[in-house]
Amino acid sequence: MLGGGAKADRAREIFWPYHQRIESELDRRQEASRPAIVISLHSFTPVFNRVARPWHAGELYNHDPRFAHRLLALLNQEKNFVVGDNAPYSVSDVSDYTIPVHAERRGLHHALIEIRQDLISGENGQRTWALILARLLPQAYRELATH
Repeated sequence: MLGGGAKADRAREIFWPYHQRIESELDRRQEASRPAIVISLHSFTPVFNRVARPWHAGELYNHDPRFAHRLLALLNQEKNFVVGDNAPYSVSDVSDYTIPVHAERRGLHHALIEIRQDLISGENGQRTWALILARLLPQAYRELATH
């Protein structure tokens, strides 16, 4: 566990520069009248508290589930996938930052995607998931725009 000084150093060196960069990019896109969507990508352990997790991926959201539900429906159409609906975690104003601050406060479509770590531990799995998301994210966005 990080002590107070180490936490402050990590926040100053990593957390705030990361979020300031997201904010400036979203500001730039808004000023240029370019659409934006926020995708937060994470991974989760295959086993937690000695219990195997059944999901290949999880689709997480907070107050606005529209984009996440579109993406969830598309992921569920993929062969042999078990996709969690706000599982293995969920997004909240208390426990999360990127989605509540960068997406919801701006009224932007968004999703937090969790992928099970053993599925992306190697280059083949990473490539597979990159191709899946490269195909499904634009499709979910297009479908949302037409409904």
